[in-house]
Amino acid sequence: MIDPALADAARSAITGALEVVAGRRVVLIGDRAHAEALDALEEAVKNIGAHPVRMVLEDLAPRPHRWLHPRIAAVLPDAQASVLLISFHPHELPMRNELVELAATHRLRHAHMVGVEREAMVAGLKVDPRQIEQTMRALHTRIGPSSQVLVQSEAGTNLTVQLAPWCRWLLYGGVVRPGAKDNLPSGELVTCPEGVFGTYVADGTLGDADGLLARSLEKTPIVLHIEKGRVQTLECALDPELAELVADAIASVPNLDRVGLVGFGLNAGIVRPFGNVFTDQKVPGVHISLGETFPARTGALWTATSWIAFTTASCDASVDRLPVLREGKFVV
Repeated sequence: MIDPALADAARSAITGALEVVAGRRVVLIGDRAHAEALDALEEAVKNIGAHPVRMVLEDLAPRPHRWLHPRIAAVLPDAQASVLLISFHPHELPMRNELVELAATHRLRHAHMVGVEREAMVAGLKVDPRQIEQTMRALHTRIGPSSQVLVQSEAGTNLTVQLAPWCRWLLYGGVVRPGAKDNLPSGELVTCPEGVFGTYVADGTLGDADGLLARSLEKTPIVLHIEKGRVQTLECALDPELAELVADAIASVPNLDRVGLVGFGLNAGIVRPFGNVFTDQKVPGVHISLGETFPARTGALWTATSWIAFTTASCDASVDRLPVLREGKFVV
């Protein structure tokens, strides 16, 4: 028997976010750690008369999968949608990127669910994607090309983000369009900022491209001091070794000290961090990521070959001195 709550979440992903229709093929790529969730997704696909193609990484080859397995690539062209539901594993970033690019080439609706566990699926996918899209578009309308965003929190965040007219916003919410990818559960509005100044207290989650730094920051918040868009210093009073580990990672890659992305989390169902950065970037709040800027989509003039992301558990935000987020709820 499939857990009813998990079945509802899978149904929301397949029929709501991906809008799969009867008669079409859905490629479900997972690992053994997510067998139960894959069962639920497979059942949701069958229930609407579509055809699931299930691929388990460990059954294809030992992990890590550094590149996309040919058997997965072979089944993508005839599909309407694809789902990647796996745990973070070192050295698999190129494989994940290859899958996203190939899904876009074949005009698939692609759901990226890396490190997402049952509890986060159930909480984040219970919100109607159209409700998320409505909030996202209302906020996007409020923000001007050169707006200034002020972020503050009781934990000590006091950050100013200056936007630039040459950077585009990436809208992740609502129905996934053909040729597009979304990290489910969905709900995020993201751009590359022109300037970032002040203090950001990351007390939600830490994540990185390979999952080597991934952990909850609930008990070990990291304080980042940022000037002119670059991290000048960072500290973790309760775990100095963690601060040193992150600092070493930042120093190892050019431009990894720069704030590459700033995003608003928009999913009202995710009211607290779950310990997975892809999910926790959807917690209502303002989250930051160092390094990668996705220049082809944001219009950024620089980028990096890796990324490190930080989320906050709670914050308030204003755009051009007008409140848009208070106590975890949007007021646009």
